Amino acid sequence: MRGKRTPTAIKKVKGTFQECRSPKNEMQPPEASNELTVGLINNYATDEWLKVTRILSNLGMLVETDTSVLLAYCNEIGTYFACCDILKSGGFTFATPNGFEQQRPEVLIGNKALQNAIKLSDKFGFNPAARTKIEAPTKQDKDEFNEI
Repeated sequence: MRGKRTPTAIKKVKGTFQECRSPKNEMQPPEASNELTVGLINNYATDEWLKVTRILSNLGMLVETDTSVLLAYCNEIGTYFACCDILKSGGFTFATPNGFEQQRPEVLIGNKALQNAIKLSDKFGFNPAARTKIEAPTKQDKDEFNEI
């Protein structure tokens, strides 16, 4: 059984890189912009998008191939906080037409959205435990002579 694969850039930083074991043409996805993306469901999701894309961009970890998962994370956060707003104003329960007290659907929806957001946040190192598993790439200064 094979273990997880470590990107070549990280192997070079650690000093464990071996040319004979490296892929000949390793995928290097292009960096993404942090411009607002269509598909954000509310202001909470938009605020989260702006916050995390700024952070990831500054770390050099915002790449095109990750934007869909990041969008899903932001929408889950947006759903969670929208449910919190409803629960703040309406409470956690409501009376049914038969007079029984029942839990609001927003409790379940919010809890599920938070669970999903936490799972997705692990992919980006957005919590302390996940950060221990992710090594940030070293951001190199742009040098005009590198392109020659």
